Amino acid sequence: MKRVLLSGFEPFGGMSHNSSWDVVEQTAATITGAEVHTVLLPVEFRRAAELLVQRIGEVEPDVVIAVGLAAGTGTLRLERVGINLCDARIPDNSGAQPVDEPIDAEGQGALFSTLRLKAAYARIVEEQIPVQLSLSAGTFVCNDVLYSLLAAAAYADSPTPAGFVHLPDLRTEDAPLAEDQAVRALDILIEESLSSAPDAALADGALH
Repeated sequence: MKRVLLSGFEPFGGMSHNSSWDVVEQTAATITGAEVHTVLLPVEFRRAAELLVQRIGEVEPDVVIAVGLAAGTGTLRLERVGINLCDARIPDNSGAQPVDEPIDAEGQGALFSTLRLKAAYARIVEEQIPVQLSLSAGTFVCNDVLYSLLAAAAYADSPTPAGFVHLPDLRTEDAPLAEDQAVRALDILIEESLSSAPDAALADGALH
């Protein structure tokens, strides 16, 4: 059976919950056809990425998907690019607030998700779940995790499909999608990314 590793985050910024962990736990409890492992990450630069990479070494997964919260957004976002930059508008949960610092001083400027994002995107759209292909995971801890994850996955003995998904806050009264829709979208992304086929050639890039 294929092994999947999912990560979510603890609350941050004064919030009492984090929808990313809600969805990761629910997905792990309901998915069939794969062995799902999870890890709860702190909202801390460096440490979150280190814990996820450590868990990858323990689980040796076939796919890794990190999930984070983008409160105030209107869709589920499939992140395409991790950039080599930490630039924090607010402190992380340890009080760190790096400004214009590289994640890896010797690393590439950007790394690309290796999940089958466009194939998953097309199926998620068909199920009328609000979703978009996103070019930026920001410059906070989510991006730190994405870039570090992609670097680790690329240099593993067997390169592992890996990437990141941002969710809106699903507990607000005006949440743009329900938790079960987010779980379904994540299930689709897992299923597509476990496939060895090339990603779909879908013309749906950003104009700006």
